[in-house]
Amino acid sequence: MLKTAWNEWSLKALQLETALLALEEIELPEEMHALQDSAEEKVLELARAWKAKQPAREARKWERQTLPAGAPRDEELKELVAGFREDGKEWTLLRATSDKQEVVETVVSEGRACMAAGGEYYLGQWDAKDSVLEVGRDDDAGEPGTGLVLEPTGELQYAPDPEL
Repeated sequence: MLKTAWNEWSLKALQLETALLALEEIELPEEMHALQDSAEEKVLELARAWKAKQPAREARKWERQTLPAGAPRDEELKELVAGFREDGKEWTLLRATSDKQEVVETVVSEGRACMAAGGEYYLGQWDAKDSVLEVGRDDDAGEPGTGLVLEPTGELQYAPDPEL
């Protein structure tokens, strides 16, 4: 994920929404409901205050490349591709370079992907239809993922909950 104000804000907003959902789902004894309701109200208040601080997305122009069997520049992704080559697997390299010289590389193979963005690595399922990486998701292993969805530019795909 790129280190942008939007991505950092979105990640925290998503975490707050998740905390609120978790609080709502906990089945506590009757004598704890007042405390639980109070906690939900406080987290909701915090989430609304955070939502009010939503920054604008930083405008970027991207040059995008789709390179079947492409060679990544990132060292970790080079090792991943070397393993694919040894195993006879096919892969595609997606490279996005911003006008701010940020480079995001994603290696996609057999419905899975690994992205290098902002100095971090993200693994998960590749949604070919929407061209996004669903971090941590693996349908074959029954893993639902983290809820983070990254665009090939390393930008977090997020829309604030209108209910907040």
